[in-house]
Amino acid sequence: MFRVRPSWLQFLFSPLCFTGESISQHKAKEDAMQNEMNQQKSCLGWIAGVFLGGVVLTRLRLLGLPLERDEGEYAYMAQQWLQGVLPYAETHSMKFPGIYFMYASVLALLGQNPSSIHLSLLFVNLATAFLLYRLGSKWWNSSAGIVAGVSYSILTLSPALQGVWANAEHFVLIFVLAGILLLKGAQGQRLFYSGCLLGCALLIKQHALFFCLFGGVYLGARIITRRESLKNLILNMGVFVAGGATPMMFVVLLYWVTGNFSDFWFCTVQYASEYVSMTSPSQGFANFKYNFATILESNFSVLWLSLIGMASVAWKTDVRREYLFLFGFFIFSFLAITPGLYFRPHYFLLWMPAFSLFAGVGFASLPDKFASFRVKTIVPVGILILILGLPIWIQKNAFFTLPAFTVTRQVYGLNPFSASLEVAQYINEHSNKEDQIAILGSEPQILFYAQRKSATRHIYMYPLMEKHVYARSMQAEMIREIEGAQPKFIVEVKLFGSWVSSRPDLEPLLKDWAQAYLSRNYFVSGVVDVLSHEETVYKWGEQARDYSPQSSFHLVIYQRLT
Repeated sequence: MFRVRPSWLQFLFSPLCFTGESISQHKAKEDAMQNEMNQQKSCLGWIAGVFLGGVVLTRLRLLGLPLERDEGEYAYMAQQWLQGVLPYAETHSMKFPGIYFMYASVLALLGQNPSSIHLSLLFVNLATAFLLYRLGSKWWNSSAGIVAGVSYSILTLSPALQGVWANAEHFVLIFVLAGILLLKGAQGQRLFYSGCLLGCALLIKQHALFFCLFGGVYLGARIITRRESLKNLILNMGVFVAGGATPMMFVVLLYWVTGNFSDFWFCTVQYASEYVSMTSPSQGFANFKYNFATILESNFSVLWLSLIGMASVAWKTDVRREYLFLFGFFIFSFLAITPGLYFRPHYFLLWMPAFSLFAGVGFASLPDKFASFRVKTIVPVGILILILGLPIWIQKNAFFTLPAFTVTRQVYGLNPFSASLEVAQYINEHSNKEDQIAILGSEPQILFYAQRKSATRHIYMYPLMEKHVYARSMQAEMIREIEGAQPKFIVEVKLFGSWVSSRPDLEPLLKDWAQAYLSRNYFVSGVVDVLSHEETVYKWGEQARDYSPQSSFHLVIYQRLT
């Protein structure tokens, strides 16, 4: 006679066979687990609050950092925009105009000074960290989201990434993450808004094109895996692309209507395409290795946690689709830092959200390797405190003790970013508002500080010194513009970092002209001699004319003969 074993009966009909006591025990177990999970989340929240508080205090302490070159460019062109002058109309730059609009908004709302710019960066950084928290929570869980957000804030504070300066990458990322967050599960209007946000990121910097491509690839893959019709695929992709193109179409229309389209096209497309084709692959690899090694040295613990997150794909087999998203985002983020193969430190900011998300996944994967819940909670939290604390400990002097002046010198060497304030103040006090100035060097922050208009559209010397077909004509144009404007002051910057010429054959055109033109029409009214990281000598008036610079890093301020 066939008999069914009690164990099989219990398995098949367990929902019907629970006693009142067993149901109560089951519910109690679930409540206990939920309570423990809430405790872990609360613990992570406190840890996140402490570390984010430290980040905020550090950024507040460093609000007064002097502007570096890129910040000076953005601030000066934003200043001009607020005065009714569109970017590219009177100033040369290869960046898209979105960053100038962002800076113009900051200057209009918070004031025209470095502290206002860096305060806006604090808000942008916190908002980006929150978006990463939302993205990590949506794709993984709240623990991963919390760790991703905090990891991002700590990584992007690092001087190795030039993260305390308001580079364009910070402003790119807030739009990128908002667009990608909105893209998950989006239909109809949300697809349009997602594309529009990614289009705004592209409008800030061309590198964001790869994030737009990632959005398109993800959307296409999502629709295909759901086996939707070809009609839906075309319709949804069309809506997304239309949203992405809208910001750029608006800008193109603006420049077309105002008659400045040719200037916009030359700066952002023709010259920019030359700029990204000048570095060889071998030099590009050397650039990457050098700069990433510095970043790794200061932040190795967080990047190590990211590596665990990547490796966790081996044992988290139930969430492979989420890993496809993460690895795809990681790859396209890397591609976003590659244009031109320059791999400058602040370019790596675009890669940090992907590392941060993997750090969150790495932390969320750690508890799976421990037995009891107490161990699952205490050990990972202890590891997390160590991982997040090490970068802060390694960089503690820059974060908590060194003056802003010294932090700038540690990152940028003897570049005259701090000295630019003194130079600009002298020019401002000895000129009228309508007077123009010219800078023979790449120090646009002086123009912003002095609140004086540049006598030439070339506020950087780099494009005039590079190996491209426009270099010679740019030099000739600059000479014509300066001679025509006859600026009240000309600042000659004698630092290699302000020129970085890769074509010595081009230099005599500018140098020979400058020497003759200045000796005929100008006299020395100021000298700034950067002797060391700690000492800078300032000479003005008669003292400047009698002073011979002792360092090869110096600036000479010339005033026009009356």
